Amino acid sequence: MMKKIAIQGLRGSFHHEAANHYFGNAIALEECETFSDLVRFVALNKVEYGVIAIENSLAGSILQNYALLRKEKVEIIGEVGLRVKMNVMALQGVNESQIEEFHSHQMAIRQCGNYFDQFPKVKVVETFDTAGSAKMIVDQQLSNVAAIAGELAAKEYNLKIIKKGIEDHDLNYTRFLIIRKAGGSKIEKPNKVSVYFQTKNDSGSLAHTLTIISGLGINLGKLQSHPVPSKNSLYGFYANLEIDELEQLEDLERIMNRMALTFEILGIYRKGQTHG
Repeated sequence: MMKKIAIQGLRGSFHHEAANHYFGNAIALEECETFSDLVRFVALNKVEYGVIAIENSLAGSILQNYALLRKEKVEIIGEVGLRVKMNVMALQGVNESQIEEFHSHQMAIRQCGNYFDQFPKVKVVETFDTAGSAKMIVDQQLSNVAAIAGELAAKEYNLKIIKKGIEDHDLNYTRFLIIRKAGGSKIEKPNKVSVYFQTKNDSGSLAHTLTIISGLGINLGKLQSHPVPSKNSLYGFYANLEIDELEQLEDLERIMNRMALTFEILGIYRKGQTHG
């Protein structure tokens, strides 16, 4: 029986491509319009797993998705990286000069600003999905609209690629997390941990925390700060930690539970591969 995987967007999206790399092509997709729907489907056990974008090398972190992971009862069990190549696509026979509107997801649009600057008279329209934009062009036979999406979307909906690789930088990568309902079996030989913590609003509190992490032999791969709602001048931190042994994490958790305002483990998993 095929695994049921929730993705944000439709078939042909970058989430679909990431799911194929992680699980293989023999999967059943649950297409979700929003990230919130995706995470909720996983938390309610309507699907086995979810694939959710968390950061892009050009557009930055998707902070709302970090918050969703804390809000719902889900856990991170893996990750996959994807080299993202943005392409302009339209109906067969349509040329670039005929385009009056570009449609795509806001994250994709943010990655292609230099290309759009060349067409100041062409309207840029945000949609819920890259592949959804491609499908809409076909469904409505829009000869004056182009979608910004991946090659998989062009193949899925039989669109003509007018321009390849319009992203602002060649090194354009998106990191996706693999999530499931919290409480599943442990991952074998994990070497990466995602955590969330809040330190006291005292001078040197964050520096002290980072010193503890380093002292335990844990490598800090990422640190993302964000203001805590309704708490003036207080910040929370999402961190990716690289470990050799689970005992390192156990020691850190014991210390942080004493000294931090909040310490949560969002997932314990193995470092993923990057494709493309």
